[in-house]
Amino acid sequence: MSFAVDKKSFWAERVGVTRTNTLPAIYDQMKRTGRWDAMRLTWKHGDDNKPHIFWDSDIAKTVESCCYALQDMDPEDRLYKTFQGWIDEAIDMIEKSQGPDGYINIYYTVVEPDKRWTNIAHQHELYCAGHLLEAAVAHYQLTGKTRFLDIMIRYVHYIREVFGSGPGQKQGYPGHEEIELALLRLYEVKPEKEFLDLLKYFVEFRGYKNGQFYAQEAIANGIDPKEYIPRDFAQENSRSWPDAPQYWYMQAHKPIREQDEIRGHSVRAMYFLSAVQGLGNVISDESLHKAVNMLWRNMIDKKFYIHGGIGAIASWEGFGENYELPLDCYAETCASIGILFLAKRMLENVPNGEISRIMSRALYNNVIGGASLDGKSFYYDQPLIGNGHKRSDWFEVSCCPPNFSRLMNSLGDYALTKAKNNVLSLNLYIGGNYTTNLAFVSVTSKYPNEGYVSVLVRPKSPITFALALPQSSYQVTGPQGEEKDGYLYFSGVSNPLSIELAFDVKPVIIQSEPKIESTKDKIAIERGPFVYGLEQIDSPTPLSSLKIPKDLKLEERQITIQNTEIVALKSTFNGKQYQFVPYFAIGNRSPGQKFKVWLDTE
Repeated sequence: MSFAVDKKSFWAERVGVTRTNTLPAIYDQMKRTGRWDAMRLTWKHGDDNKPHIFWDSDIAKTVESCCYALQDMDPEDRLYKTFQGWIDEAIDMIEKSQGPDGYINIYYTVVEPDKRWTNIAHQHELYCAGHLLEAAVAHYQLTGKTRFLDIMIRYVHYIREVFGSGPGQKQGYPGHEEIELALLRLYEVKPEKEFLDLLKYFVEFRGYKNGQFYAQEAIANGIDPKEYIPRDFAQENSRSWPDAPQYWYMQAHKPIREQDEIRGHSVRAMYFLSAVQGLGNVISDESLHKAVNMLWRNMIDKKFYIHGGIGAIASWEGFGENYELPLDCYAETCASIGILFLAKRMLENVPNGEISRIMSRALYNNVIGGASLDGKSFYYDQPLIGNGHKRSDWFEVSCCPPNFSRLMNSLGDYALTKAKNNVLSLNLYIGGNYTTNLAFVSVTSKYPNEGYVSVLVRPKSPITFALALPQSSYQVTGPQGEEKDGYLYFSGVSNPLSIELAFDVKPVIIQSEPKIESTKDKIAIERGPFVYGLEQIDSPTPLSSLKIPKDLKLEERQITIQNTEIVALKSTFNGKQYQFVPYFAIGNRSPGQKFKVWLDTE
C-alpha cells in the first residue's frame, strides 16, 4: 500500500516536521556519536567510542524511516535526495560489513568476534538483525529492488542454521524480541517456508520449560541462574526486583499459550505479541489469537494508562501488578508505538472498535508526545505527572527517536488495513490518499480538532469496506451500512462508495477507576482523542495545592504553540482562569515545568 497524507490535515504538519527536522536531527546525532560510521567496522581496540550492542538497530530504523518518507515525496525535493543518499550509503556499509557466512553485527564483529551468540539473553544480536531485516523489507517495498533484501536473506539463512531444535543448533531465542516481527514481514513479501518455520520456532519455543535456555546460558557464562537479574538497568530504580530468576522480564517464563497475565518489559511484550498475532493470522491458529487476546485484555483492563502508555515500573521498564499504575510511570514512547504494531495485526484478523480506539489513544497522546512540536527533542519515558521532566536531544539508548520517526512516516499502514475475506477497514481518521491492491481510498478529515470525516472508496474488485465508529453519537451521510463490533460495514462494494461521518468531540470529564490507588478522587479531561493536562504556566495556583471543582466548566479556544494550532480548554473557577492543553503539547513552551494529567478535586 502507498499513502500520501492530506496536506491540509492535522497530520500533514506532524509528518512534515518529522521529515524536515526529526530525521535530519537523528542523522546528525548518529554521525556525532559515531553510530552511523561504526558500520564501516574501522574501530580498533584502544580506540575511544566503542560500538554498542544496539547501534545496528539505530541505523536500521533510520533507513526504514527514510524509505517510508520517500513514498509520497517529490523526487526533485532536496530532502528526497538527501534521504535517498543516506539509504544508499547505509546499504553500502551493511553489505561490506557482512561476513562470509552472512553474519552482520557491528559490536561482535569488531569488539568481541569470538563471543558471537554467547549471551542471547542480554545482548542484542537478534534484535539488531530484526531491525535490519525490517529496513530491508521497507526498502524492497519502496523500490522493488532486491539488493538490500538479498543481503538480509543471506543473514536469515545463517540464523536458521544457528537456531532451531535440530542437532548442533542453539535451542534458544532472543532476550529482546524483534526478529519475530521482522520474519513475519519478510514472509509477507517473500512467502518461503524457511522464513515461516524460523518464525514459528522463535514463537513456539519461547518459554519452553519455563525459560530453561536462559538458565543453561547463564551457567555457560559462569552465572548462577538463581541470581539471574537482567543487566539492562540499575537496581536503584523505582522498585526492587522480585526474586530471581526473572524470565518473565522477556516473556520467557512460560510458553505463549500458557501466559495469562502480561508481564515484564513492555516494549519486548508488544513486539513479541505483534509477531504472535501475525503468525496466528498467517496460519489461521486460533490458539495463538486466544493467547494474544488474553494478554491484551489484561493489559487494557488493568495495566493501561489514560494517555495510551504502558509500563508502570521504571526498574524494568515494564508492567507492574494489576491496577498498579503510579502517576510517575515509565510509559516508554516505544511501548506505545508497540501498541500500534500489535493493534494493526489484531485488526488484520477482525476489525474491532475497541482496538482501533486504543490505537488512536496511544497515537494521539503518548506517541506524538514523544517528540517536541519542532521535532528536535524527545521523551524516552512519559509520566502523567511532571516536575523537571524534559525532552532530550538524544539518549545513550536511542531507540525512541528513530522508532518515532519510522511510525510517523508509515501512518497509512495503521490507518487502513486489510483483514481476511477482503475486508478493507479505515481504523484511524487520518486524511490522505490510500492506494491498495483492493481499492483507492481518499479520506478528507477535520479530525481531531473537529468530528468530521469524508471517505471515497473506489474498489478495483468487489470488497467489504469497514469504517471505525467513534464512541460518541454520530451521523452518516450516504449509505447507512451495518454496525458491527464498533465499525460500520458496507458489503459487496463494487462501485464508488461515498460516506460522510459527523460526530461529537466536545470535552468530557473522566472519573478515576476505584481500583487504581494513584487516581483516587481525581479527574482527567479528554476532548476527542486527546487527553489534556495542566502545566504550571497555565495555572495561577500552585499545582500541588490546586483542587478542581467536580462540575468543571470548559470553553474551547484555538491557540498556537510553536506554530502548531491546538484546541485549548479554558476554565474559570475561584475567580481565576486556567488553561488545559493536550498531553502531546505539554513541555514545549517551558520545558521542565510541573504538570498534571490527573487532577485533585474539591
